[in-house]
Amino acid sequence: MSGVDAFIGSWREEEKVGFDEMASALVLPIEKKEFFKNARTEITYNKDGDQWVIDVGMQGVPGSRTFRFKLGDPYESASIDGSPMKSVMTADGDRFVEKHVDEGLQGMEMHITRHIEGGKMVVVTQIGLLQMKSQYCRI
Repeated sequence: MSGVDAFIGSWREEEKVGFDEMASALVLPIEKKEFFKNARTEITYNKDGDQWVIDVGMQGVPGSRTFRFKLGDPYESASIDGSPMKSVMTADGDRFVEKHVDEGLQGMEMHITRHIEGGKMVVVTQIGLLQMKSQYCRI
């Protein structure tokens, strides 16, 4: 597979750096901050025609959220704590580039880039000057 089609399949978060600062920027309550700090996100990417289907959940936690969208078209998504967000996802070669706007961010935008490096998915999340880097393995 080439380009962003290489993301198709399931991924589990292995590590994250910069989470505490990012959680503070998101104004997560302390109990949610601790839960998400220790949780491992699982993401499954699929395609249905020209639509992408992404299932997002937590390892060992029942249920997941599913988002369907076309690249470049705005869609409704949710933040880590379930707050609604307006999102747009595009492809830049072999990278996914995301822009999310959540009222909880006081008008700030969250930008996420995803790429595959050495068989791992690397995710860089940025809000203002804060940055978090996560690494996922294919499952």
